Amino acid sequence: MARIRQRARDDIQRELVKTRLASEHESADWLNNFLDRFWLIYEPVLSATIVGFADQILSTNCPAFLESLRLTEFTFGNKAPRIDRVRTFPRTVDDEVLMDWSFSFTPNDVSDLTPRQLATKSNPRIVLSIRVGKGPASAKFPVLVEDMTLSGLLRIRLKLMSSFPHVQVVDVCFLGKPHIDYVLKPIGGETFGFDMMNVRARGHLPLSDLRFPCLILYTRRFPACLPSFVT
Repeated sequence: MARIRQRARDDIQRELVKTRLASEHESADWLNNFLDRFWLIYEPVLSATIVGFADQILSTNCPAFLESLRLTEFTFGNKAPRIDRVRTFPRTVDDEVLMDWSFSFTPNDVSDLTPRQLATKSNPRIVLSIRVGKGPASAKFPVLVEDMTLSGLLRIRLKLMSSFPHVQVVDVCFLGKPHIDYVLKPIGGETFGFDMMNVRARGHLPLSDLRFPCLILYTRRFPACLPSFVT
């Protein structure tokens, strides 16, 4: 009889946990703690990879009226993205994992940084160098993008499989319009540049309302893969 009562309590507890997971959000403090440390190691590698990949594409597809088009600087800064809350949906098929992640990347928010972190803080920064003209008559214009922020609600679906690496497909989509903000200085660089996002288009519509609308893919599917050295 004691064994039956124990099994009944376990079954009820499992069902209550599933109900709570589907209706409530949970924090991800443990994951954010890991990201804060891992980001300091991984961000330089990620930024260098993006520079090498993007710079090759830009130099190969440079318009004829430009002498060169290079991505000379790219960094996300040393403040990691943050997972604000997570909601899990346990009542799915056995080979599927479904979650909603509320995330934010706000490197300019320093309220949660310690004095030691503030002393070594670096901000996101992208510099695109455009050289116009040919030979001695050419001129170089740096296009500066900085103070970038991004936040939104993501739905993540993992399709599992029996063979390694055990994740077949990853679906990622925004459940709503994400918030994107940045400072764009196409002329004058860091010293004399002005933020183009403060300019009003056609007298009424701020350019800040037009920030990268074509780059927001509300649904993105890609196969899960691992680097060759892992396999």
